[in-house]
Amino acid sequence: MNRISTVALACFTLAALGAAAGPFDQFKGKMREGMYEYKMDMDMGAVPGMPPGMGKQSMTFQKCLTSKEIEDGGFGKGDRARNKPESCDVKDMNVSGNTATYKMVCTQPKMTADNKITFSSTGFNMDMKMAMDHNGQMMNMNQHMESRYLGPCK
Repeated sequence: MNRISTVALACFTLAALGAAAGPFDQFKGKMREGMYEYKMDMDMGAVPGMPPGMGKQSMTFQKCLTSKEIEDGGFGKGDRARNKPESCDVKDMNVSGNTATYKMVCTQPKMTADNKITFSSTGFNMDMKMAMDHNGQMMNMNQHMESRYLGPCK
């Protein structure tokens, strides 16, 4: 994975559900422990220095979630990003039923991300629109992530 997509993935997972408590307390009880499959589609648009079309990436991975990770809000994180940087804050959290919208604002790296997540009995769907300063140039990115419960962890 190249440096830009690694940065984008890290920012996504931070925006996805990177905080350990606080505003994400409202998500408790929305998922159960076990094995989940995640599908993520990312579109970074035209990325300076990369060939056309390289800004679109998709990946699928599986993760065994413990009750502790779910309780701490870690169910939207992949293995590449474990902790929310100190420079990020969650703003404008609005939860209605099984859907939440919120904004993640970070100063290092400078980034804003508008997020919408909808929980179901089998996982969640999440959409994010992000703007990030990458070496002095603003980079816009859209991502969609779906998770699906597969059963108990093995």
